[in-house]
Amino acid sequence: MRTHFEIEPIRRLWRLALPLIIANISTPILGLADAAISGHLDHAYYLAAVTVGAELLVAFFGAFSFLRMGTTGMVAQAVGASDHSLSFSILSHAISLATIVGIGLFVLGSQIITPVLELAQVPAEMHRPLEEYLETRLWGGLANLVLLVLTGWFICRGNTPIALYLAISINLLNICLNYTLAIGCQMNSFGIALGTAISEYVGLIIAFTILALELRNKGQLIERSWHLPLVIKLIKVNLPLMIRTIGLHSVFVTLSIFAARLGTIEAASIGLILVLLATAAYALDGFAHAAEIEAGQSLGERHFNRFIDSLKGGAILSGVSAVTIISIFTIFQLQIFSALTDFI
Repeated sequence: MRTHFEIEPIRRLWRLALPLIIANISTPILGLADAAISGHLDHAYYLAAVTVGAELLVAFFGAFSFLRMGTTGMVAQAVGASDHSLSFSILSHAISLATIVGIGLFVLGSQIITPVLELAQVPAEMHRPLEEYLETRLWGGLANLVLLVLTGWFICRGNTPIALYLAISINLLNICLNYTLAIGCQMNSFGIALGTAISEYVGLIIAFTILALELRNKGQLIERSWHLPLVIKLIKVNLPLMIRTIGLHSVFVTLSIFAARLGTIEAASIGLILVLLATAAYALDGFAHAAEIEAGQSLGERHFNRFIDSLKGGAILSGVSAVTIISIFTIFQLQIFSALTDFI
């Protein structure tokens, strides 16, 4: 009996993790789609600007990806305890926190782009395209952070198909807009950044529309008042995740900056590698999120055996997937880079 129970959590986690993985990689996939289109423009410095810019933005906003991870854990416990009112309350507070953080990052980012690029000593031909890309993508940061919260909440509530279709819709729209603006309208890296920012806000509008329909169907209202203890709990849960993410991305940012100093082709090469690495890392985080949801619901229901099994299942799936990803990159590295760019 126990042997079957050890296999079933892995199957259950996989079913939960698959849409989570697709939803989770939406952020780096936006950067990967940007890189694939810029890699076929006229000059290599567009590719360098987009890949380095995408990595800088993933680090800048990715430090706050805890907004989904921390929120999903708390919502999962509320759902496991059948406290649906609390799950809606957590959502409203998380959206408010994401909005405040998004506005703050936009203001901060607008002020530090020029000093950071001067400090990085990027090549002259790459400076303006990179600056335009960063300035334009900053506008989509707020939408990106709120989408993190909403997709995590949908999944915890058992609406994984919504999160899945939302991520697919955003990325398909992004690819179409980027191709049209960058190549069709010859707006180059600026067009790529603009298309990505527009896609993020369209995705946010769709997500809020779905949320409004669910609220109406359930006769539920979103709280507008803040409960300080709940806000403090959100921050406490999220702080260690934020420190971990900042430490991880600081390595990637350092690589991007030093590569940019070496030259345009070097920056483009390192940028592509980091975008691919970020995509793989965010995909693996899908298993962490799935295990977190399972663990949270198990604790809410007081099923401690299921809690332990969810942790074991997450570890096994993560290990197998990591080996698979490494194998794919090793075997098909030439084909992957050839598909992404003409310059490397």
